[in-house]
Amino acid sequence: MKNILLGLLLFSGCVFAQEKTATDSVFVRNTLGEVIITSTPIQDKLQRIPAAVNSITAEDFQRGDQLSIANELNKNPGIQMQQGALNTSRISIRGLGARSQYSTNRVKAYIEGIPLTTGEGETTLEDIDLNLIERMEIIKGPASSSYGAGLGGAINISVIKPKPENSRIRLNGIAGAYGLFKSGITAMLGNRETGGFVSYNHLEKDGFRANSNYNRNTLTAYAKTQLNEVSSLSFFGNYTRLKAFIPSSVNAETLQNSPEDAAFTWGQAQGYESYDKALAGLAYKWDINANNSWQTSVFANYRDGYEPRPFDILDEDSFAFGIRSSLNSQFSLFNIPGKSSIGVEYFDEHYQAQLFENLYEENNGNGSLQGNRFSNQEQDRKYLNLFAQLSLQLTPKFKADLGLNYNHSRYRLDDHLNESNVDNSGVYTYPRIFLPQAGLSYEVANDKFIYASISRGFSLPTVAETLTPEGAINPEIKPEIGFNYELGLKAQWLDHRLYTELALYTVQVNDLLVAERVGNDQYVGRNAGATDHNGIEFLINYRENLTPAWSLQPYGSLALNDYSFDAFVDNDEDYSGNELTGVADQVINLGLDVAFQNRFKFNINYRYTGSIPLNDANTLYSDAYNLVNLRADYSFDLFAKVKTRIFAGVNNVFDTDYAAQILPNATGFGGAAPRYYYPGEPVNFYTGLNVKLF
Repeated sequence: MKNILLGLLLFSGCVFAQEKTATDSVFVRNTLGEVIITSTPIQDKLQRIPAAVNSITAEDFQRGDQLSIANELNKNPGIQMQQGALNTSRISIRGLGARSQYSTNRVKAYIEGIPLTTGEGETTLEDIDLNLIERMEIIKGPASSSYGAGLGGAINISVIKPKPENSRIRLNGIAGAYGLFKSGITAMLGNRETGGFVSYNHLEKDGFRANSNYNRNTLTAYAKTQLNEVSSLSFFGNYTRLKAFIPSSVNAETLQNSPEDAAFTWGQAQGYESYDKALAGLAYKWDINANNSWQTSVFANYRDGYEPRPFDILDEDSFAFGIRSSLNSQFSLFNIPGKSSIGVEYFDEHYQAQLFENLYEENNGNGSLQGNRFSNQEQDRKYLNLFAQLSLQLTPKFKADLGLNYNHSRYRLDDHLNESNVDNSGVYTYPRIFLPQAGLSYEVANDKFIYASISRGFSLPTVAETLTPEGAINPEIKPEIGFNYELGLKAQWLDHRLYTELALYTVQVNDLLVAERVGNDQYVGRNAGATDHNGIEFLINYRENLTPAWSLQPYGSLALNDYSFDAFVDNDEDYSGNELTGVADQVINLGLDVAFQNRFKFNINYRYTGSIPLNDANTLYSDAYNLVNLRADYSFDLFAKVKTRIFAGVNNVFDTDYAAQILPNATGFGGAAPRYYYPGEPVNFYTGLNVKLF
């Protein structure tokens, strides 16, 4: 509580230090409430949407080291992204997904309308270069009826778009501690009818821990052409090649005394993951008339992965394709203005996985060595979403939103290696699910809106969670189902210089999916109870122009969480009433951006993360910690058509020892202590250069 009070006092001092009129702003960024949210089925101003939605802009992403979205994502209340390494992270929203072991699996994500979430529900955002993101919008909880499975919410990413009649080349480079080197080139072309870009980016880093080398190359392209006055065609494609070694989690003694060490078995096996991944989509938009528009996109993705782990070697391939189509309309119903969106999304994924023995102990210290194959399975996942959304402006100040989603999901398992004469093949169809959603928004005063919403959501089990320890389908596994109830306030103050959000919510989850450990770093899933997710979220942004040249923008957020097991019995142990594992009870973010003539910029960010329950019994907690990051930029014109920006930054300024990610319910084997912790990086520095050639 002391940290909360101190943080709020510091922030209020920054906010109300000046009371001048906002004129001649050097900030080009709009006040947050005036942003048009495009990822909801019916587009509207952020303030008018009866749901909790956060927006992160390209400018926001320039406030950090540009390696990960975690720094900016964690500034939004209710969202926690733990990142143990560049290729190891977990996103939870309002506690949903916090108990996942190694990945994000309760949140759906899209880029330019193409799903980033796999058929088994896992989402990876680490491969997207931050210099290419124009906007990221996060819908918290099952508040939108158009995205199907994703109890925690949905993340929608838009890439940069070239301006008409504007062609340029962008160069970027970063170097820093622990062998960090990042470089990229982007060519942007645009004329009156067609525009697009092609971008290549490279990122490598040795890492401060043993066995943590990281190397990634990406190639990205976007193009859009206006076919005629009423229709357009756009394309997005991305290819990624990655090889990233895995230091894995460590026990408490290693975290305290030698956090730079890798987990012993992962270090001995020199474990890593590597893959080639590609995704592409084509979208057609037709403005039928002034009140109706239709958009359809087709997409496909491919992944070829290889992952040597101490307990086995995974060789996997996947291919998926799908279509998403929607019709948006404006109309009048009994003189009531209305908007609607109806649509369909179909997704089909084929996945093949082979497991081999890892003979690293017989390889004379040279790391992993592939042995005999002991598993060969294929899986097909299909889902169908039908969605409809209706918005009615009942009065100039009062709006109602209604939505409905229908989901049908199934998967098939083919076991091609049943040497034990046990064939684990089978087909499983999940129950058909209807997901209603309703919200009300009322403008109680000028630019001050209150809202209320109720929605139902679900999340499917991952492939691993649907299998028994013997590799057979477990027909008893069911999706998690949850109801979200929410009240909120979104308000502009002080002539639009101050924007605030307040949200109070509760999410009730049934058929909770839990991971039961059956071996070293091996888990199976089962349904085991219910959870309550109660919380308060507060967000504040302020903008002040001190002079025509100087401007300040302090910001802050606060999340107070009360997440607990409502009813949970596991292996005859009753954990009902205990705190939910894997998520902090409170998070505070405070920051300040300073700008001078749009040439010099400085920002500083402080984050407090509360203690986290490490196991369901609540007998162990991680330590709370404070982090401070800062960065300074200076922009200048090198030549008439060459704009340059140099920058430098420091992460973890005060060299705090902390766990950047935790592994819930870790269990020690063979007398070893449980490995709960992924150590966070010590203080580290970086510097960079961005060049624009016009």
